[in-house]
Amino acid sequence: MIPKELDDTDRKIIKELKKNSRISMTELGKKVFMTGQAAKNRLERLQDLGVVERYTVNVNCPVFGYTVHGLFTLRLEEDRVADFYRFVHTTEFHILHCYETETGTVFIDAHFQSEEKRDAFLQVLSAYGSCRLHRVVKEIHGIHPVDE
Repeated sequence: MIPKELDDTDRKIIKELKKNSRISMTELGKKVFMTGQAAKNRLERLQDLGVVERYTVNVNCPVFGYTVHGLFTLRLEEDRVADFYRFVHTTEFHILHCYETETGTVFIDAHFQSEEKRDAFLQVLSAYGSCRLHRVVKEIHGIHPVDE
């Protein structure tokens, strides 16, 4: 059973893990005023509840030369859905996230090495339906309650 609200310690643990998912349990315990073992037990509880699912790495795309960031909305044509899924699973383009909504709209978050490659991606997407590019100019951090 998932609690309706996480307590302050749970939020602190999640906040610290978001900053550094490789933190040791001893260090995590110090940051949330618990022993390392207590922090480990609390984290395991959060995992059991499904609050913490996995540990991830956020790659700094510009460091690898992917300096152009774009968000795309794609209204899939019904007869192109299967082809689009094959494309997403085999493409060489650097897609970070791809979501399909119940209305058939797809949201894609991708990085590119140049504006030309971004434009080429947009051209490819256009074969699957009506597509729109949204150029990312800034990422806004700290808007989620756990980020506070």
